[in-house]
Amino acid sequence: MRKMILFIILAIIVLHKSEAADFGHGENNSLFKIGRSKDANEIYYTVRTTSEGYLDLSDPVHIYWKKFTKNGVIEPLTRIQCAFAYGLNFLNRSTERVDFQFVSYSKRTFTLKKTMDGRFKVFTTANGEEVEVERLFIQIDGGTFWFPKVSRVELHARIPEVDVPVVEIIKP
Repeated sequence: MRKMILFIILAIIVLHKSEAADFGHGENNSLFKIGRSKDANEIYYTVRTTSEGYLDLSDPVHIYWKKFTKNGVIEPLTRIQCAFAYGLNFLNRSTERVDFQFVSYSKRTFTLKKTMDGRFKVFTTANGEEVEVERLFIQIDGGTFWFPKVSRVELHARIPEVDVPVVEIIKP
């Protein structure tokens, strides 16, 4: 009986760890997140790398929901969400760097690259300076499912050399 209980506990631990690995989330993989005024749910963007530490060119950025309205359940984005809202258009890819734009906003380019400490981070330009992206917040003021009324997007970032926070308000 003890062996059976131990086996079940070990199986649960292994399955839980492999499920987490499939989503590619975790402290070391996290790039940034998007919060919205609509609810407490957040969209997470994580880096995918090869075993050698290079970017996985087939899927360098993995995106998923953390549904706080459902006790923190993790879910993939739907095809519609990837195609029209939170998905990414990759402009170019190499094993060390990826440039991309959001499918819903092509006026700004982001770059995923390795920092001096060997971790991958996302950068963009804000107020004429390169900044490290930490999170985005989208203010939604009505509209419909297909055409939400976005009044502003807040870019929360940091100037890496001097570790100074930056907030830029983007009016779409």
